[in-house]
Formats: sequence, structure tokens, C-alpha cells
Amino acid sequence: MDIPIPYLQPPATIVNQALDALGADEEMIIGDITDGTRVGEAARRNYGQTLRQLLRANHWPFARKQAILTLLGDATGQSSLPIITAVEMPWTYAYAWPIDAVQGRWMPSSWPADASGQPTNLTGVPLTTGVSAIQPVPLLPGRFLVSSSSLYPVEIGNVPWNQMPDLQRTEGLGPVYRKVILSDLCHASFVYTRLVTVIEEWDDMFREAMVSLMALVLAPVVFKDPKERLAQRNAMIAIVKDTIANARVAANNEAGFPMTVDHQPPWMTARNGGYFGQGGDWAGGGTLGYYLPWEPFSMGGSVF
Repeated sequence: MDIPIPYLQPPATIVNQALDALGADEEMIIGDITDGTRVGEAARRNYGQTLRQLLRANHWPFARKQAILTLLGDATGQSSLPIITAVEMPWTYAYAWPIDAVQGRWMPSSWPADASGQPTNLTGVPLTTGVSAIQPVPLLPGRFLVSSSSLYPVEIGNVPWNQMPDLQRTEGLGPVYRKVILSDLCHASFVYTRLVTVIEEWDDMFREAMVSLMALVLAPVVFKDPKERLAQRNAMIAIVKDTIANARVAANNEAGFPMTVDHQPPWMTARNGGYFGQGGDWAGGGTLGYYLPWEPFSMGGSVF
């Protein structure tokens, strides 16, 4: 029995919805952003960057990911991995920026571990499963610094251009320099916003915001009259502002805990201050911690 392959919507779906929002002629509808048409070329140049900008504009729950970081450098020299001991002072460990990470959120503090890396409680007893594995103290954010480094290059020496690795689908990774996370935490994990390219995984209101953004990008391409271009672009800026604001409110009201009538969503307290407490993006039991707030969105000369 053949297992059907799930249908995934291509970026052209969002582009065509944007054209519908602009009231574009039917002949402008594209089949793919690589079809070579005027609209397709404009979409190809702008789609990826626009998506990344929107993902950074809020801590979207559907894009949240937590993963163990890859260790690149250990200043203690005690790692069993074949890594170097060079780490930017005064930090102890250097970790690779996750290749699917668009923006960092926070780093959970690491727990004590035995020689094999198995987490233990504060008395050295290995944590397994069930009640005995419950952490004895609240999970607090750990200190970290996002930086760049040439100490851990992907390629060494002068590599011919046609032999360079394809890095266009990775985040923060170049042939020599790379984005790194510096910390004093061992066996560190990281909570971040991932690059979600699969449209089916998006929140509905996030999708509407992406459609509005692509309409704003494509307005100068769709309309030939310079006055109409400017009028449509200005109209789309106001629509984009409203769709992003509504998507932010809906997403952050649904995220976190407690879900009570007096619940204050984390974006209200954390947007400018860079801190959050109970109800934020971690299980801290109400203790305040520091993290990276989401960014204001800049498009068409407006910031919101």
C-alpha cells in the first residue's frame, strides 16, 4: 500500500494571495517564484528575507524550539570531544548557533551532570524518569552572549569558489566566520525562534500578516502608474501594521501560563524591558529572568 505524500503549499501560494489582496490581474498569478516572471522574480528576491523579519517580530509559539547546542570550544580542556580549548574570554564554552535559528529567546540553566553527561540532582544522584526526575529548584535562565568567531571555520585554507559549501539555507554560518553562543553553562540547551518555511505549520493570523507583507513588497511591481503604486503601498503599510499587531496579541495571549482572566501576556511586560516572569516562555515559577525580547518591525519607513 502506497503512503500518500502530504501536500505542502509552495511560497507561490502566499504570493498569489498577496496579488489577490492587491486586486492584481489574473495573468499576474504565478505558478512558482522561480518561473522567471516579473512578479515571480520580485517574490524570489524578497520572500525569504520578509519571512525572517516577520518571525523575529514576535515570539511566535508555533516557531518556538528548544534544542541541545553543539559544543565548539571548551576552555576547561576536559571535553571528550575533539574540540579546541580556545574560547573568547571570560567565557568557558562556545556553542554553534543552531542552523535553523532566526532569533534566540533564552538559555535554560544547566543542571549538574556526572562524568558521562547524565544529569544529576544537587546531591549527584542521576535523574531518570518519573517523580525522581523532577528538578528540586526552579529552572532559571542562564547567562549567554551571542557573538561571531573565526576560531571554528567550516572550511580551512583557500577553497576554490566552486567547491565552497552551500550555506544559503543555514542561519549564522559562513565558510570562515560563524555565529556562536558563549556561555559558562555545560551541556547547554537553547530556546529560540526557528526558521519555519512550511506554510502548514504557521498560525493562521501569522499567515495573514505574511500575505499582507508580500502585498506591500509586490505593490510597486503590480501597478504601473507611479501615483497608484504610492497610494497602494501606503494603504498596505496600514494594513500590515494592523495584521501584525493582531497576530501578536492573539499568539501571546495563547502562550504561557496561567490561563486566567487577569493573565498578562509576556509581550506587554517583556517587549522593551527584556524580562519576564510567570506566564513567559519558560517554567520559572514566577521568578523574573532575562531574555531577548522580540524586535519592532520595520517596513516601508514605518516601525511598529
